[in-house]
Amino acid sequence: MNDAHDAIFQDAINRLDQAFEHADIDEESLARLKQPKAILQVSVQVRMAAEGAGLSVMHDFALPSHRVLRKVLKDQVSLTRSFYLVRHPGDQRSERLNRFATALSRGIRDEVARLEGLT
Repeated sequence: MNDAHDAIFQDAINRLDQAFEHADIDEESLARLKQPKAILQVSVQVRMAAEGAGLSVMHDFALPSHRVLRKVLKDQVSLTRSFYLVRHPGDQRSERLNRFATALSRGIRDEVARLEGLT
């Protein structure tokens, strides 16, 4: 890795350290998470790929924000991801919250479709 890639990776490691400072996790598990191949957070992968660190598996809808990246192996590899809106059973009785949840879900689907159409 070059200096830019090292900086991105070190930033991810620092964030892991901060997140696990108060978590109940053993040292061995934390050490495994700090391996470069274990950085599965999409935003870290995208930043590293945009800086030239290699390939990244990412959402099509993320590509328009990173014009330096391009699709490769698009005829050989395809992934599908599902998103779920998890709601407390109590709020499902509220018509106002049901309308909001419906509008939010529709808006996310429309925006993902719009961004995927740009790639």
